[in-house]
Amino acid sequence: MMNAHSIVLALLLSVLFLSCSKKEQKETDLVTFPLKGEVVDVDTTTMRITISHEEIPNYMMAMTMPFRVKNKALIKNVQIGDSVQGTLAVSRVESWLETLTVIGKSDAPDTKMAEGSILARVFKIGDTLPNDPLTNQDNQQIHFSDFKGKAIALTFVYTRCPLPDFCIRMSEHFAKLQKTLNADKSLNGKWHLITISFDPAFDTPKVLKEYGKTYTADFTTWDFVTAPEQTIMKLADGLGLTLATDEGLITHNLRTVLLDKNGQLAKVMNGNEWKPEEVVDLMKKSIRE
Repeated sequence: MMNAHSIVLALLLSVLFLSCSKKEQKETDLVTFPLKGEVVDVDTTTMRITISHEEIPNYMMAMTMPFRVKNKALIKNVQIGDSVQGTLAVSRVESWLETLTVIGKSDAPDTKMAEGSILARVFKIGDTLPNDPLTNQDNQQIHFSDFKGKAIALTFVYTRCPLPDFCIRMSEHFAKLQKTLNADKSLNGKWHLITISFDPAFDTPKVLKEYGKTYTADFTTWDFVTAPEQTIMKLADGLGLTLATDEGLITHNLRTVLLDKNGQLAKVMNGNEWKPEEVVDLMKKSIRE
C-alpha cells in the first residue's frame, strides 16, 4: 500500500507529465531528485553538463541527458569522465542541476559529444528533405510531399523523455501552435504540424497516439510519426540533430524545422529558445507569399 508521501509524489509527477493544459498548475511547482552518474560532456558556453546517469526512481530510467546548470561554480571543476552525484530540480517549465559533487575524478578525458561535429550531409535553406515514408499515429504512411502547398512545422521528440525543457517543451509549443493556427479560419487547410519520434522501438503508432492525446492534438492537422532508424538518421544528420544510443538510452539535442509551401527547407531552429508566436508568424508569412 502506498504511503501518503508516495501518493503525493505520484500525483505531482502525473501533473508534470500530463497536465500542460491545466491552468491550476503553477510554474513555481518544484520537485527534486537525487542523481548519480558519469560526465559525458561539459559545455561552458551553454552551461550544460551531459551525464550518463543511473535510474532516478519514480522519474527517469537510466539514460544519457544534457542538464542545465545555473550556478557557474558547479561546472568549473567538472570534466569528462568524472563520476558525480547531485540534485536534479524539475519545475513545471524547466529543469537544472541544483547541486553537483565530483565523487571520482577522471584521469585523462579523451571523449566528447558530437554536438559540433561535421555532418556527412547538411541540408541547406531551399533544399527538399528526403521523402521517405513515415508512419503516423494511425499506422498510416505519410510523406512530406503529401503536404505540398502547405506550410509545415516539424520537430523531433521521444515520448519517454521526461525533462520539461526538452521534448515536453517541444510538444507543448506545438500544442500552442495548433491552437493558434486553428483559431485563424483564413488559414484552414494551409498548414500542418509533424512530430517525429527518434525512438521507433518504443514509440509505436499506438504509443504516439496516446502521447498526442495528452497534448489534446487534433490529428487532422498534427501527425505524430516514426520511421526505420535509417530514415530517421538521414533526417537527423542533415538537420544537425545529434542522437547517441547506448543500450536503448538516447542522448539528443533539439531541432525544429519549417518547410515552405513548396516543401523546401525555410528555417532550422536549434534548442528550445524559440517561441510559438514567432513560428506562427513565419508560417503565416510562408502561407501568404
